[in-house]
Amino acid sequence: MAPPVSCLGDVMQIAEIVERRSVSPRRLIEPGPNSAQLNAIIEAACAAPDHRRLRPWRFVLIRKDAREALADLFEAAARETHGALNSDQVKRAREKAENGACLIAVVAEIRNGIRDVPPHEQWVSVGAAIQNILLAAQSFGFGSMLVSGDKVSTRALSDGLGLAPDELLLGFVAIGTISKQPGPAQRPGAKEKLSYWPKEEKQGVK
Repeated sequence: MAPPVSCLGDVMQIAEIVERRSVSPRRLIEPGPNSAQLNAIIEAACAAPDHRRLRPWRFVLIRKDAREALADLFEAAARETHGALNSDQVKRAREKAENGACLIAVVAEIRNGIRDVPPHEQWVSVGAAIQNILLAAQSFGFGSMLVSGDKVSTRALSDGLGLAPDELLLGFVAIGTISKQPGPAQRPGAKEKLSYWPKEEKQGVK
């Protein structure tokens, strides 16, 4: 069921989509989305294109009182990936768990052996769900960013977050109030990325 209109952000304009920027989780402070806004954001994610309705994504909200436990997992993941850590490395690994007013883990379940929905199509659906989260968060006036890194493929995080054997942790979406606006981003435009088929033949050339 779609969220009530009162839960939705303002109608987005094309310019707002084009101007969206990822914001470092360190700059995404309280307040984050409330319960109604969070539900609407996830409803938007669930509206992603999804061939055969495989639902190859799910989302895990990291509770605010569980950030210390998440820091334990991040430290364990860093040790699993890099071996022995010095005190500075431990600090950096743990403090990432405190960044972002709201933190949502993105979990994918990609099925093999489905002839008309190969894995790459399912990954497209996961990516579309994430983009919907980012845009929905922006519609409420929040900043956001998808973060990943080598820790997301560790046993420490997959076991700690309760993933099933056939699930993959893609990363975390951080959402919050922007404390410092990011600089402008250099992006390609339609002239660089849009082509036409068949190509127009130049006059006199076949």
